[in-house]
Amino acid sequence: MIATAQNTEKQLQRLAAQRQLYTTAKQIFAWQVIVGGPIAVAGAVFVLLRPEFKVYIASWGLLVALCDLFWLTPWQKSLRGAAARVQEAFDCDVLELKWNDLKAGKHPDPELVKAQSTKYERWADTMPTLKNWYSPSADELPLHVGRIICQRTNCWWDSTQRRHYAAWLAGIAVLLFVVVCGLALSGGASLEALLLKGILPLAPALLIALRQFTEQREAADRLDKLKDHCGTIWKAALSGKSNTALTDMSRNLQDEIFENRRKAPPVLDFIFKRLRNEYEASMHHAADHYVSEAKAALRIT
Repeated sequence: MIATAQNTEKQLQRLAAQRQLYTTAKQIFAWQVIVGGPIAVAGAVFVLLRPEFKVYIASWGLLVALCDLFWLTPWQKSLRGAAARVQEAFDCDVLELKWNDLKAGKHPDPELVKAQSTKYERWADTMPTLKNWYSPSADELPLHVGRIICQRTNCWWDSTQRRHYAAWLAGIAVLLFVVVCGLALSGGASLEALLLKGILPLAPALLIALRQFTEQREAADRLDKLKDHCGTIWKAALSGKSNTALTDMSRNLQDEIFENRRKAPPVLDFIFKRLRNEYEASMHHAADHYVSEAKAALRIT
């Protein structure tokens, strides 16, 4: 069953590997933010004090933007894809769903899982536990019903953290823009000076923030639609839909969950940890609610 399968050494190793892969992708993103954010802001402030360096600072901003576009972002996407496949292997085993070669490609190499999980062990004590990834209460229902609760949990949690993260990004980007432009205009700068001293040096930071905000909101919108679809499958389960039919519906849903994981940008670990601790009780409460609902509808004792 789900509660037992998810806590085996093999599956915990997979969870550790996917977390390490995602963390590496997040670290790359963090460097993108540092180079395009604080360093860009420092450059903008420096130009306000030393206008003769405006061309050099503007050129730096352009170089950072090109590196981000052609190197760092593709690398980050490759890591996210590998992490999504490892997570898919975990879900397929624990939820007893067939692997979809057409959607997910080949299974992750065991060497990759081992290497990444070993890296994760060095700092695992700073992160939330990997045990009981899904609420153990799902085991109180037949697998073809309990797995729907697990899939809904995936969608709800991921959407929630991404919407919080997008709101933070928007607030920080607007604050940076206002502060830098305010400093530039306070000295009576012309439009050209504002462009060179304020906006161009800040362009990498604004580009990263805008892209991340857009991608996080798009990912959250996709997840909300998947969560709504979980509701449709749930109603079918409570109406007595057959095991085979529900399993097929869950497999199709899992394809979309995998696709979103592959495409969605990472959420930095400090935000993940804060929200995970804050919302874990809510996730378990929701799982218990749906278990009770299913027991009543299907007359399970």
